[in-house]
Amino acid sequence: MKQLLSTVLALTLSVVTFSQSTLNLKFNLDKEKVYKMKSISNQNIVSTYNGNAVTTVSKSAVSISYKLISQDNDMMSIEFRFDTIQSKTTSPMGNRETNSAIIANKTEYLEQLMNRFSTYPIVAKISKTGKFSGFENYKLFRDNIILGLDSVPENKKNQIQKQIDMVLKESAIQSMIEPLFAYMPDKSVKTGDQWETSYSLVGGGVTGMIFNTITLGNLNDQTAQLNFVSELESMPNTDENANMSFDINGNSTGTMTIDIKTGLIINHADKKKYSGTLTIKNQGNEMKIPMVIDSQSEIYKQ
Repeated sequence: MKQLLSTVLALTLSVVTFSQSTLNLKFNLDKEKVYKMKSISNQNIVSTYNGNAVTTVSKSAVSISYKLISQDNDMMSIEFRFDTIQSKTTSPMGNRETNSAIIANKTEYLEQLMNRFSTYPIVAKISKTGKFSGFENYKLFRDNIILGLDSVPENKKNQIQKQIDMVLKESAIQSMIEPLFAYMPDKSVKTGDQWETSYSLVGGGVTGMIFNTITLGNLNDQTAQLNFVSELESMPNTDENANMSFDINGNSTGTMTIDIKTGLIINHADKKKYSGTLTIKNQGNEMKIPMVIDSQSEIYKQ
């Protein structure tokens, strides 16, 4: 009995000691090893138009593979491929479903360009503490996709180019990559410590900033749990030619488990609640539509 009590006490002390020790969390990727992540989002959007509530359900999934191709001190050059971009929207106005991994028909011009989007790699510079520094080959990446416009008839080219330009914005592509890394602290931390991170959000007509407050929770010798509260603050659309803009704000809460060795996400889940106004401009007229967005998202290692 005495030996058993001694063993239990030793195990308890080791757990307490580990939980009080500090961690220097950083990314530590193996060069040329391919890592895969999948991001899933389910949104329920209720908009009010002429006093009537209209519900739109939007589901999306993005599969990304990436690898470290070089590293200079604290800065990593990482090659990303958007293997699959899927979306399905259901609303009273109609349904739409896309999948960049499925070869598009000859008349599905936007889908053909999205096929190309999933073909070419883009290289981003990211620090070992998760700070996004820019792209190394953005122009080449964009040019390779825009070449697909050559097959679009002249009477449709302008419309298709506007649609693909929204997807190909440098800031929009950054918004697909940055959240996968923007959670590391700038200093060593221990259980219960808090820190803040932020990143830009561009997509779906929304331009804004996400501000995270992150707390280090449970940890062991392999994984660490991060608990976070995030706030979205939208920013005004500075494009005078835009016929649509959002003023959306709200918050989310969630948890994330990361691999201590690599720093990468193992799994992540959150719930969001946003509300605001969609403004539509048409021939000098302006219409404001109130919106409430409930969303659940998940990111996990494949």
